[in-house]
Amino acid sequence: MTALFYVLVALFGVVAGGFLARAAYAIPRGEYKQILAPRCASCGRALPFKYVVPIVGAFLLRFRCPSCGEKQGAKTLCTELSFAAICALLHLYYGFSYLFFLYVVLGGVLLVLSLIDLDIREIPHSLLFLILLLGVMTFVFSFFSFSLSNTVWWEHLVGAFVISLPLFILMMLTGGVGGGDVKLMFCLGLLLGYKLTLVCFLFGIVAAAVAAVILRLYAGKGGKYQLPLVPFLSLGAVAALLWGNGLLGLLF
Repeated sequence: MTALFYVLVALFGVVAGGFLARAAYAIPRGEYKQILAPRCASCGRALPFKYVVPIVGAFLLRFRCPSCGEKQGAKTLCTELSFAAICALLHLYYGFSYLFFLYVVLGGVLLVLSLIDLDIREIPHSLLFLILLLGVMTFVFSFFSFSLSNTVWWEHLVGAFVISLPLFILMMLTGGVGGGDVKLMFCLGLLLGYKLTLVCFLFGIVAAAVAAVILRLYAGKGGKYQLPLVPFLSLGAVAALLWGNGLLGLLF
């Protein structure tokens, strides 16, 4: 029966992942119809219905638009598999609890934010506001006995500023950090509390550093590249949700 639950959770992640991939394209462009009825980003023609079939849709299209031949489907397939993995791992760690459903929503929003940042280097405020609402809800719940996050109210307040404030100062002094990164860490900090926020940032920065080294080796010293930070901070947030408490338990 437990295995069946994991399969159902993974299937949900696959189906929802397809919608998230299309939402990442539609939201910043205001083309919300494409979430349910996707079109080719190159020629603008409607894609066949089989394109939206989870997993197999990309293979049926042979990863190409049938009208213009441009590449299609690979990003959607990766998003479906990624969100399925996120859902399954969260279920493994939290079971069917309040935190599981809360963090599944968070994981979906972070995945969309990451895809948008990779695509157009922007962070929609509407999605940040959704994470902020989750953070406010968690902060309010921390005052009551039914809170399951094992945090108290002041941990969430400290978490909101423990990383976002230094990043804000760095942004004002050097301009090397984007305002969207600062806002994201504020929202995540309010939601996670300061302990998991520190773990989140640590995981994210290490992942970004590794990616930067790989890009430098690939592009060479004279190569130009821009490394968005949101995908790595999002990866750090998911890692903190899954392994942060265990890591903190080993250290303290």
